[in-house]
Amino acid sequence: MNSTKQLIEKVEKLFVKEKHQEIIDLLSNELLNEYNNARLYFWRGAAYEKLDNLNKAIQNYNIAIEINDNDVFAYNNRGVIWHEKEEWDKAIKDYNKVIEIDPDNSMAYNNRGNIWYEKNNLDKAIEDYSKAIQINPIYQEAFQNRGLAWIEKKEFNKAIKDYSKCLEIDPKSINPYYNRGSAWKERGEFKKAIEDYRKYLKLTPQKNNYWAKQAKANIEELNHKINIPAYNNITNIVEQIKDLLIFKEDCITHYTSLSTTRILILNENSKFRLSEGAFLNDTSEGRALFDFLDNFHLTENITDKTIAEPFTEKPFIGSFVPKIKHDDLTLWRMYGKESGTEAKGCALTINREKFVDAIQQSIKKDAITEESFLSNTDFTFYSVAYLDKGNFIIPGATKKKQKELNDLMKKLSETVKNVTDKYKVLITEKLNEIAYLFKSADYLFEHEVRLIIDGVGFEKGIDNETPKVYVELVDIRPALEQITLGPKIEKAEEWAATFNYYIKQNYNDKDTDIVISHLPFK
Repeated sequence: MNSTKQLIEKVEKLFVKEKHQEIIDLLSNELLNEYNNARLYFWRGAAYEKLDNLNKAIQNYNIAIEINDNDVFAYNNRGVIWHEKEEWDKAIKDYNKVIEIDPDNSMAYNNRGNIWYEKNNLDKAIEDYSKAIQINPIYQEAFQNRGLAWIEKKEFNKAIKDYSKCLEIDPKSINPYYNRGSAWKERGEFKKAIEDYRKYLKLTPQKNNYWAKQAKANIEELNHKINIPAYNNITNIVEQIKDLLIFKEDCITHYTSLSTTRILILNENSKFRLSEGAFLNDTSEGRALFDFLDNFHLTENITDKTIAEPFTEKPFIGSFVPKIKHDDLTLWRMYGKESGTEAKGCALTINREKFVDAIQQSIKKDAITEESFLSNTDFTFYSVAYLDKGNFIIPGATKKKQKELNDLMKKLSETVKNVTDKYKVLITEKLNEIAYLFKSADYLFEHEVRLIIDGVGFEKGIDNETPKVYVELVDIRPALEQITLGPKIEKAEEWAATFNYYIKQNYNDKDTDIVISHLPFK
């Protein structure tokens, strides 16, 4: 029989060769009971982790730690899995233990920094990344992570410095160019941003993935800003308006039909869709902004309805309301329909941060590993503002905030007056970024919230019968907090039980609340 040392060496060689199942087959329970060695349990856990059997991996790391309470490798790997499972506090506890055992473990500081970043505690994240860099001054991953945190804090000079250091450490690195380009863009250094995006596009082996398409779109946008002063001015106002309308509550609710809910909950590969702006139910959608900007039109003679109007691309729209309105009579009547029948739909309440994180993770799956360091802030929810007698109302906002919005809208109205016909299509597409954030005061009761994306990097689904254009995002079930069944749904108890047990059985006993509305709908 092999000695323990020989067996460990054999397993390590198999791991290097990525023969993970062979390791698991070799390290049977009988064999491990005989050897009772923490290192062997660690390697079996690592093999399970590589095969995405995270629960088995944790079980093996647990045993390794029981045998050797100072096994920093088992603590660190278990922390990584807790991170993947979004068990933040458990991950921090494991990284704390690694640091207690080995105070100079730069990886543990970097990994703990990632947890603080996930918890949106950017100061603690930066503190840990900085400690990792202090221990290991050429730790490129920590520089990249700290750069992302600086971007989140809008400390763009510091981000640029960290990404420049990444390139100094490894001149062949790719993604620091993309991120530094994003920081240059935010600083208004457009030519430097374009240069970095071009270097990224030249170096990346994936010329047509999400990030490459974003880099190309950013270059095009920046060239417009450089060459068309009106475009740059209007873009700045648009971004300020978007910042004012950002929605920060934990959850959002989406009203939909029972048949769509069945697909989203019970179909194995279903994903949440966003329709292009031209395909929303209300034909007046997107018009409130342009009604307000009454001096800006694609055609000069707006009274002649026979004049041909150029097509302009529109963003993709997701419509939601705050969680508090998950059971609302008027919303059941307008949006909670099934085959045109009111109040037979469902309201799906989704954790906003989990939903956004899932979207961000999905666009990284087909990318090279390093692209996990790429910055992305494209998936933001916004409150809708309502136009009432020339003024815009943001439900629940302070008077100061509403005044800021109305001042910006007046500024926008004055600025678009100076746009020449040559650039009207381009400016209209820019205005379309916010056009769906404004509605008539007739809809003020909705308190609507919207997710708006440009669709760059997403494959466009085309239904040529309806017709309709859409993008598919992600499975919403992991982020689903509650399902509210409309007051007129038939067999509501049966549907509630079906949804409940399907989610529990397929999503690790996830606890999603099921609510059956009993509002007195007539």
